[in-house]
Amino acid sequence: MKIGIVGSINVDVMYEVDRAPKQGETIFGNKYNIKNGGKGANQAVILNSLEDDVVFFGAVGTDIFGLQARNNLITKGLKSQVESKDGNTGLAIIQLSNGDNEIIVFKGANDKINEEDIDMFFKKNPDLDIIVSQLEINLESIKYLIDKAYNLGIKVILNPAPAVSLNPDIVNKVTYLIPNETEAEAIFKTNDLEQIVKENKGKVIITIGKQGVMYLDGILPRILPSEKITVVDTTGAGDSFVAGFTSGIAQGLEVKEAIEKGIRVASITCQYLGAQTSYTKVKEVFNK
Repeated sequence: MKIGIVGSINVDVMYEVDRAPKQGETIFGNKYNIKNGGKGANQAVILNSLEDDVVFFGAVGTDIFGLQARNNLITKGLKSQVESKDGNTGLAIIQLSNGDNEIIVFKGANDKINEEDIDMFFKKNPDLDIIVSQLEINLESIKYLIDKAYNLGIKVILNPAPAVSLNPDIVNKVTYLIPNETEAEAIFKTNDLEQIVKENKGKVIITIGKQGVMYLDGILPRILPSEKITVVDTTGAGDSFVAGFTSGIAQGLEVKEAIEKGIRVASITCQYLGAQTSYTKVKEVFNK
């Protein structure tokens, strides 16, 4: 199956601290790294480590980070269509402490992806079977993308992150919606995850951090546990899960098996600093 990913490209500035500073406080960090990220690019790079026919569309700015991001996608061997937009490339500031993270994202060029870009992507890739996207790019363009894919009969896997309130029409048109618990609450206006999963009849799959992943098993919600690992960085866990799950669906696996594959891929990524850093290990584990 041919898989298209439409989404964000960011450069990630990652720094480690022993604890988060209090308001007005200055503390010393332990170290910092500059990595390549963006939920769209992360998912595309990892998915490309699992599948043979993957194409990615995104946008970068005209700053130095844009060149870095383009070169990274080439180095990773990802087939990509990257537009240049006036202004800055997307940037994420990621604070790592105690095995968890806090993230601030600046959309930059990601917010300038428009309907014409989406039309061109479909024109260049008329044989798509699955579309994967997230919410780090222009929301109106996401709506347009989903409408177009739905009308063409293309499966849509949407990772609704960062958390926003979504129009029910978007939810209805996607094949699978994969939020974490915070995002699920923002979308469905309740923290009753079991209710969300039951009412959406298998469409919604919720990642719940260390606990694992909740999905609908027949008529009952069920949690598949995460793997026990030594965590280095959880930043790309959700992105890697989406990539692994999408790969499973593309290969014709049942939902449970696709979730298990997603969990396995996420567990690999969490043992590396930066989501994309793990792509060679993912290829090795899955003999790609």
